[in-house]
Amino acid sequence: MRALFLALAVMVSLVPLWPVYQTPAFIVAVVVGGVLGALIALLSSRRSWSVLATVMATVGIYLLVGVPVAIPSQALVGILPTLQGELSLITEVVLSWKQLVTVMPPVGSYEALLVPAFILSLCGVVLATVLSLRLPLNRARSNWAAVVPLLTLGASIWLGPSRSFASIVVTVGVFILVALWFAAGRGTSPRTGLRSLGVVVLAAVVASAIVVVVPITNRSVWRTEIEQPFVLQDDTSPLSEYRNYVTGDQLSAEMLTVTGLEAGQRLSLATLDNYTGVLYSVGGVAADFTKIPGSLPVDSSSGQKISAEITIEQLTGPWVPLPGALGTLTFTGSNARSLTDSFYYSRPSQTGALLTGLAPGDSYTSIAHEGDLLGVDSLASLKPGDAIVPAPEIIPDGLDAFVATTTKGKTSAGERLQASLTALMAEGYISHGRPGEVPSASGHGANRIAALFAATPMVGDAEQYSTAAALIATQLGFPARVVMGFIAPEGSSAQTALTFTGSDMTAWIEVSTNQGWVAINTNPAERPIPDEQPQDPTEVAFPQTAADPPAQEEPQLNDSASAEAAQEEQPNTIDPVLQTVLAIISGVAWTLLWLGILASPLLAIVFLKRRRRNKRLTASTSQEQVLGAWDELRDVLVDNGTRTQTSHTRQEIAKETGIHTATTVAVLADTAQYSGEKVSETEARSAWAEVDLLSNEIARERTRWQRFQARISLRSFNIPWARLTSWLPKRR
Repeated sequence: MRALFLALAVMVSLVPLWPVYQTPAFIVAVVVGGVLGALIALLSSRRSWSVLATVMATVGIYLLVGVPVAIPSQALVGILPTLQGELSLITEVVLSWKQLVTVMPPVGSYEALLVPAFILSLCGVVLATVLSLRLPLNRARSNWAAVVPLLTLGASIWLGPSRSFASIVVTVGVFILVALWFAAGRGTSPRTGLRSLGVVVLAAVVASAIVVVVPITNRSVWRTEIEQPFVLQDDTSPLSEYRNYVTGDQLSAEMLTVTGLEAGQRLSLATLDNYTGVLYSVGGVAADFTKIPGSLPVDSSSGQKISAEITIEQLTGPWVPLPGALGTLTFTGSNARSLTDSFYYSRPSQTGALLTGLAPGDSYTSIAHEGDLLGVDSLASLKPGDAIVPAPEIIPDGLDAFVATTTKGKTSAGERLQASLTALMAEGYISHGRPGEVPSASGHGANRIAALFAATPMVGDAEQYSTAAALIATQLGFPARVVMGFIAPEGSSAQTALTFTGSDMTAWIEVSTNQGWVAINTNPAERPIPDEQPQDPTEVAFPQTAADPPAQEEPQLNDSASAEAAQEEQPNTIDPVLQTVLAIISGVAWTLLWLGILASPLLAIVFLKRRRRNKRLTASTSQEQVLGAWDELRDVLVDNGTRTQTSHTRQEIAKETGIHTATTVAVLADTAQYSGEKVSETEARSAWAEVDLLSNEIARERTRWQRFQARISLRSFNIPWARLTSWLPKRR
């Protein structure tokens, strides 16, 4: 029963992995692995198996039940192993650990990602239980069994999420179970049992205090440290290729075919949130691409559910068109497996990408949720959200003046956004610069956007208007980003296949609001472009000077925007002094926690020595107390550097040391063991007094560093490091 505490501690130590899996299959893998591991350990102990036999039994159980438990998708009818599953089970012993931290949680039972949890449970319980059952209770090295659940706990935290309350709580539970295992040892006296209970209570109190004081902040774990295979370059901007789609050979080329879109619903190609003044690129959190499991949790209230079947025609590049926030994505066709392995997804930006890139004939089914595409007349009630996007590196000339002019008299942030974007669409005209159209330069750098605001009339296309609108929203306090993709035209039906050509490529913006990300169509309606041109060329050359608002009004706009933003953020503001105090407390708490973890092995050694001494001192008979006094004296000598021969008698060892006290205790011990006479309590106290006298004398002759080394020395435990498993009986 004592070993049960360690088996439970191992299984409990795996709880920090729950946020990674979030599936009942994880519980099954841990419980099945733990139960089978305990049975293997019990049989190993009862039948005196060798190390090799125990290892072979563990491997056999792993191969026998591993497929239905850890790779259920490859099990026949869910319970029978298959050849493919067995091969995966063998290879995933090495590969699944890294895959687990590169796939976006929750991973569920995706592919073979349950293998690490099953291995930790099975092998951890086998090792901990075997050590607990097979090592003699009266030998100090039996305490090394308690290290196993601490190792599995460390592995769980390292493989788990960077932000988790469970890891702190579980640490408390594991330490309590380990302390109970210590307290449940046979031969424990009532006094020692009470002391062990006190240790358990103290551990619970200290750990609970840590839970209360220490904030749940991001930790550095493998998931945050590992380099993701899909990394975007800083200049990745599909928007810069927009004109290639709407002009030239790609104008009428079929890009893709989709079934499942209603009129106005969108297929997003890429989300761009980083404006450098040259390009709008994928950066910030939008560039956080990871592998995903078979499905992702999606808030059903985030928009209408869309089930779309998409077939790629001539669309190329890494970007995978998706209808909103991805729930599931299933590739079809002969290359479905390779496409699945190559697919990465950025959940913050709802953008998908393929390492290998799209190719004609690629097909997939996507289930997603997508909000409505708002017009500029529906923005007055919006308030800025708290999403984080990179600040624009450059604000084009003329933009601030345009915002100031178009938002006069508007009070709320939503009203200003609506007024400014309405003016942009009213004053703007569409031209792609095709032959026969009004000249319109491509690009969306700061110079091109400045020219857009300076021209009368404004002339451009979705590339320029989406960029200008996103920058306007940013200036008004709304985090914004540009989205490039396709929009289903009027008359579209979910039951009818829809083919998009290059001319259908467009762009819109998304702004972060108190209701989440909201998509806004910012492209002016196509209509004839008037012939009027600016009367004064100077106004075109210097748009910001010509369009500057009165000097007294621009600060008023900035002050008003700042005041409103400050008012809206007021509830989340923390007093700077309190914030500093909390930061100091947090830093001190984490420092003490890590120092405690680092010092725990040394504290464990001191604890074990103290426990060993107390067991000897409080033995049930005076004879055992005298013999324990000699053992304690010998351990003190060994820990302080004295070499002794185990084949020598007590008096020979005492004579070799040249210490009179050692000789006295040796004689008392020999008399107690061989004379047959009853040892009195006085003689037992005398023997221990001699031990204490010797310990004090040695301590006075040593430096502080030497005393510290003796306290944490493992020599007296007589651990044969080169033969750590020699205690296991050999098969006859």
